[in-house]
Amino acid sequence: TMLPAFFRPLPLLGALVCTSFAAEPTLRPDGHVSSRSFVDQAQIVSNYQKELYAHQSGLRIVQGIGYAVYQCNESTPEENKAGQVARMAVFNILNPTATAKWIDIAKAGDSSGGITLGGTFVSAPMIHALGEETLRIFFTGRQEGDPGSAYRAFYRDYHIATATLSELHPLRCTIAKQPDKVLDLTQAALQSHLDFLFGAGTGASFSKGISTACDFVEFDGHLYSTIQIKNSQDGQTRLLTNILMRSADQGATWELLGAPDPRLLTTEVKILAEPVITQDKTHVYLHLRSNVIETGYMLSKAAKTDLYHFDAPVTKWTYGIGRPTLCDFGKPIGLVALFTAPSVSMGANTVTRNKCDVVQIDSHYQTYTKAFSIVDYNAVNTPFMHLYRDEVYVTYTTGRRRLLPKFGTSEVVFSKLRREFFVSEE
Repeated sequence: TMLPAFFRPLPLLGALVCTSFAAEPTLRPDGHVSSRSFVDQAQIVSNYQKELYAHQSGLRIVQGIGYAVYQCNESTPEENKAGQVARMAVFNILNPTATAKWIDIAKAGDSSGGITLGGTFVSAPMIHALGEETLRIFFTGRQEGDPGSAYRAFYRDYHIATATLSELHPLRCTIAKQPDKVLDLTQAALQSHLDFLFGAGTGASFSKGISTACDFVEFDGHLYSTIQIKNSQDGQTRLLTNILMRSADQGATWELLGAPDPRLLTTEVKILAEPVITQDKTHVYLHLRSNVIETGYMLSKAAKTDLYHFDAPVTKWTYGIGRPTLCDFGKPIGLVALFTAPSVSMGANTVTRNKCDVVQIDSHYQTYTKAFSIVDYNAVNTPFMHLYRDEVYVTYTTGRRRLLPKFGTSEVVFSKLRREFFVSEE
């Protein structure tokens, strides 16, 4: 017998582009319909047939083609181990899984432009679009003689028309209000800048590597991001902050600015990690995770008249474990965040990070209101939101292959956070 249409499985293409299924129900207060639609339409874009691990995605869409960068490994399901590469999935957003192709951006041993990547892995790829012709992909690694694995930052350009990569380039920076002294963007440079910001000797306590953990945002004639620097003991990160930085040349050279001070936190673990940048006429805001449930997700701001000084971070939402992501949907929805929430039990195979709160934030950052929660049985880990042609698309890490049940980090998937989820079509 023929099943009624609404019981038949959606084809892959229809699952992504057909809006009627998501829009028809009047949205219940718990957002169950929204959450299910978001998860059910998520399609794998990482190279799941080969990878044992895929995580930490960033996304850009140019002319209907998605470009998702992430770190992955074909030899182990563990993070930041030998064999980890920076990879980019290229796919048509209307039919992601069926059209995905992959390009390796960087791996240990790569050599070009007078640079040889040393060590055994690279990490933390992030992506920025230079118009509609070039993508600039940033990542961290090391060269021979560097004391740590994520010691310095690099970039490569991807030329869309020819599908080719540039040579390796070192990221460069200026520190401590010395515009004439251009340095490689390394842990040592960041440590010197922390000494400048917080007093001599501060930088030495941040000695376990750097990371390009923040998205790239253009405003006031510059490109802004942050660079992350940490310290760890016995394999556990204990101290971490992010230094705001701006670039006048699309991210090749960065001026290091201020950083929120993690030492102001009263908890034993002092982490201000993986920020999202927002801004208005007067301030730049960093939305950060503290990795401690008591302090949750935090907000720290700096006046645009003095970007070298951030105020003390303030707790704005609970939990604070897992990378935050924010996007401005415009009126009437406004600013929306995805914040990792406490995991929900789903039987024997429960993964951690299987729930995210979808939170609306007012323009003054005073009122945070939960719209609904998203639960993916296989994990909804480190989501990343990207606004393209007035629609918000999301990549996130999940674990459909159950290779690392603890976190669910074996695939990167692509979905869409629809406007109908927030505003019912009356």
